[in-house]
Amino acid sequence: MDIDVEQLKKMTPEQQAQVLQGIKQQAALASAQGLIAELSEKCSVKCVSSPGSSLSSGEKQCLQRCLDRFMESWNLISTTLQKRLQEEAVKGGAAYQNSFS
Repeated sequence: MDIDVEQLKKMTPEQQAQVLQGIKQQAALASAQGLIAELSEKCSVKCVSSPGSSLSSGEKQCLQRCLDRFMESWNLISTTLQKRLQEEAVKGGAAYQNSFS
């Protein structure tokens, strides 16, 4: 969906919220796809020494550990980023309110 700022301004707040929600969903999907691709690449390169029809028990363990570490890191980064964005939104909201007082 291509939409410009002028079209967005003409929408009701409910329509704007729907557009924003759709954008957030698309961003989350793209992020998840990127995470899966990156995880597959990094952990496969690290853990699978010779691709074949099955994985050895060592390769399975390595992949599981790699997955666990990657997800822990991803969750930490994601949580930290969300907190920072919320803090910035609060600061921005306060600045916005103060400018019209």
